[in-house]
Amino acid sequence: MITYATNTYTSTVIRDMAAAEPDKPLRILLETDAPYMVPANLYESIPEIKGKKLPVCHTAMIPWTAAFVADVAGERWDADKVMVDARENARKMYGV
Repeated sequence: MITYATNTYTSTVIRDMAAAEPDKPLRILLETDAPYMVPANLYESIPEIKGKKLPVCHTAMIPWTAAFVADVAGERWDADKVMVDARENARKMYGV
């Protein structure tokens, strides 16, 4: 849901996290709201689907959520850092 323009509160939390501890691992998990909520920035990044509505969301779309989080956080984080830290957090949290 963070990728949707109406979800400003979550974006504020991400900006605050980035500013507070920029050099520490992120305390974040990523998910998709499969099968219904496709990350909004996916439509902007793939010209072939611009203007269309994808019928399903799945975990392969998480990189777009990571990219959005990195963009919201500013120059302190990039999408790779978000993906790596979120994966490590998932391993710790869920034992996967």
